[in-house]
Amino acid sequence: MDPDDHPNNNSMALPPSEREYQEGPTQGAVAAQLGFRGQHNDMQATGYYVAPGDSITVTVTQTDGAVLPVLAVGTPFRDAIRPVRTYHDLVNGTQTLPGDEYGGLIYIRYVTTGTPGAAAKIKFEAGCKPVPYYQKGVTTHQQWLAALDSIDNVPDVVFESDHVIMVTTFADAVTYKDENQDVIVNRLDSIIESQNAISGLDNSSADHAKPPYKHLITVRDPAAGGYMAAGISIYFTQSLSYRMLQPQYLSNVNGWGIWHEVGHTYQQAAWTWDGLTETTVNVYSLASERLFGLPDSRLTINNSWPKLDTYLAIPVAERDYNAGDNDLKLIMFHQLWLAFGDQFYIQLSRQTREEKPNLVNTDEKMRYFMLRACTINQKDLSDFFRKWGFKVDENVYTEIASLNLPVPTEDLTLLRD
Repeated sequence: MDPDDHPNNNSMALPPSEREYQEGPTQGAVAAQLGFRGQHNDMQATGYYVAPGDSITVTVTQTDGAVLPVLAVGTPFRDAIRPVRTYHDLVNGTQTLPGDEYGGLIYIRYVTTGTPGAAAKIKFEAGCKPVPYYQKGVTTHQQWLAALDSIDNVPDVVFESDHVIMVTTFADAVTYKDENQDVIVNRLDSIIESQNAISGLDNSSADHAKPPYKHLITVRDPAAGGYMAAGISIYFTQSLSYRMLQPQYLSNVNGWGIWHEVGHTYQQAAWTWDGLTETTVNVYSLASERLFGLPDSRLTINNSWPKLDTYLAIPVAERDYNAGDNDLKLIMFHQLWLAFGDQFYIQLSRQTREEKPNLVNTDEKMRYFMLRACTINQKDLSDFFRKWGFKVDENVYTEIASLNLPVPTEDLTLLRD
């Protein structure tokens, strides 16, 4: 079914046949601006699919500026058989783009290394197959059911919210069609907003602007496995679709997997030193957990606190924080949250973006984190860091002492949930 073939498109959850797209920054520029460790998605959804081997026809009209977008075919990690997406440079006017052997969902990539300002309308014509397309604030449940009942020639569906593009299989969408899709997209947005908030991303300035592109979250074959934040998308394997398409699993203990993978997209390089990739990520996961009001933190659920008791039983001189496992290392970050709350991580993230430190090794990153933890919280945390086994040059502790800050009134290493 082509975009205009159905006599009553408004009765179904279908994408518009024509849409205007705006130019934006590259993901490299976004990552540099926000201090992120890695890059993420910069593609915009269309809600259309092209079958393997089929050509497609689109009409492009420049509405602002002089740069036109690129049309991309294929969802990263969804299409496991394809080595790379197919890209087509677009020109003004009507054009027919050749197919490839894989097909896939159609996206628009519209980025510039300069100042964004261009815009273009794209009309999707022959060969562009609409998929069931659930848009937050637009689509009704009845329209969604009508689309699932009427479309049978596409493998995927698309959900789009304020902050997320989610791709699932058509078959799984049918299985869970009676769930509340509004709750699903709202909870996906809540996950993103909780992590924007702990990052101090509030649009108060360019340094603190929320990421301009939506998180791309997609199902991946095969069925076995879990979740992963991998390059320009987050994927979940098909065996976990039930957690993404039943809203209760997005906000209970089973939501940890997606909270965690979203957290990877927010990690800042300046205070994620070697061995902390799977540690600082959970500053953000825990923020999502708190948003949904779970009674026990992941550290309690994982029975991690006894690891701290064992660690603190080791003589101080023999402790080495960086040699601990991820659960133990996370406790240190969580104790700082228990002592100082969200504001510590909000201010740490904001200062990191404003200062843009050029830190290349573990020693430099540890020093940066230690000094900022002291100055932001206005406490001399030397005793805390020594007890945690922070093996740094003694000059770092001398720097902290020179700040003449008061010591905490309690031993922070004794804090527990």
